[in-house]
Amino acid sequence: MKHFIWMLCGIFISGLLLGTLSACGADQFSTCVITTSKSSAPEAAIPPEDPPEPRPEDLPAPGPKPGASITAEEDEARMLAYGKALWDMYLLGLRPDGEELELASDLGPAEGNRFALADLNGDGAEELIVCWDQACMAGMEGLVYTYDYPEDELRLVLSEFPSITFYENGTLTADWSHSQGWAGRFWPFTLYQYSEESGVYEEIGSVDAWDRSDTDGDPRLAAAFPREADADGDGLVYYILTGEWYKNPHASEEDNFSTLWGAGPVDGAALEAWLDACTGGAEPLEIDYRHMEDIAISALGYPKPDVTYPEPVG
Repeated sequence: MKHFIWMLCGIFISGLLLGTLSACGADQFSTCVITTSKSSAPEAAIPPEDPPEPRPEDLPAPGPKPGASITAEEDEARMLAYGKALWDMYLLGLRPDGEELELASDLGPAEGNRFALADLNGDGAEELIVCWDQACMAGMEGLVYTYDYPEDELRLVLSEFPSITFYENGTLTADWSHSQGWAGRFWPFTLYQYSEESGVYEEIGSVDAWDRSDTDGDPRLAAAFPREADADGDGLVYYILTGEWYKNPHASEEDNFSTLWGAGPVDGAALEAWLDACTGGAEPLEIDYRHMEDIAISALGYPKPDVTYPEPVG
């Protein structure tokens, strides 16, 4: 059920660096673009030169939102904890709980994976998002951590496939890692809501679909497609799955295939109404992802550990 480079080009002009990073969304290999402020002098008057290598202290410093009840001491401790966790992932392939991550190579850092810092639940403190997608499909992970202060503990609040869309009201959707049913043009996903009571993202429901064009080749399924539910006539009906739906069969001849996973079909308008009710009409958050590499992790303040890798065989 689980589904989904930061190229840093630093130009230090007049002591001011502005970064604009592309968001991950559902892309597994997104590109990061940097823009900088421009001088008021004509371009012809500026001699071309190679940009200097950026230093960690040149990167925008993460921190709590203005007005948030987060102290500087707490925020510094949070950044150090996130930095240590990222070094362990990047250099050793280990999650904070000691679980191993799948590595593309055991001969060096796990470059290409991505991370971001963002306030996902509106409390003024940033969470750590990790998109571990440089692995085979089964080894990909989308992880969200929060930091508990003063306990000085990282806590995992979500583990999913790394194709995640976060919304402003604390909900998110996570694509399934595979779509092996009849969904066709539609990619199934699971919807979560952050719970202040439990402190983690709790599953609200999932959505699967039946794309008529996927089953028209089978006379039984072609006849069983619920056309009465397809009000807009686009050949797609949806199934909103709640509870322990995964314990039900994908489809059953006993009900003439009229349901999937034990749920009845609805049209696109009903699905949109359900999503709006869950998200409150909130917009997706723009998440600035950085690729895991020395300079990006160093910016959080935790020193890089000294790690020796084995020599390549041969």
